[in-house]
Amino acid sequence: MIFPFVGYLVLFNDYVSEKIYFNNLIGENNALFLSSGQRLRYVYFGLAFLGISAIIYQFRRPFVLRHGLDQFKYANKMLNVCTVSTIIDFHGTIRHAGHFTLDGKYYDSLYESFLDDALGKEIGEFERDHQSGNWHSAKLKHEDLLRSIFYETYFRENRKRRASLIFCIILSLVGYAFLFIPSIDVFVQVTMSALFSKP
Repeated sequence: MIFPFVGYLVLFNDYVSEKIYFNNLIGENNALFLSSGQRLRYVYFGLAFLGISAIIYQFRRPFVLRHGLDQFKYANKMLNVCTVSTIIDFHGTIRHAGHFTLDGKYYDSLYESFLDDALGKEIGEFERDHQSGNWHSAKLKHEDLLRSIFYETYFRENRKRRASLIFCIILSLVGYAFLFIPSIDVFVQVTMSALFSKP
């Protein structure tokens, strides 16, 4: 990610550029169409595009991706770090916005049972017997329910900011294309040098 800021100073430093021109390996003649300086510029712009893409991704990716790259890693992480209020918020969102997957079709009775085990039995309106509740044992007992909530949340939140993610993919593809061109150029030149140069 830091390459767009420091890459110019490194790659276009006169001493560095002289060392990575590959002239000693492939000679001055170009097998395809790129000069040594052009190859260096392609490498710079390729890495710059990849760096910019990585920066945008870090700031614009859905928050669920910060905890796991797939739904299983996300659920495992959330089982360790979530709180009861987190579950309550996720459940409220699922019931308000609707579910996208079968994981979101869990019974409300299971959710209420989880709250009783985690916070304690209800003893009145908006009151609970907190001494009868145990958050850690409730997580173990209702792990399947919690995983369903996390899977549904991961799928829903992962659908957000699609435009930003598509833009990152496009930038990355452009960056890889810039890197691919000089790589092919050097590969062909090395191959031709090895096959057709005089011993």
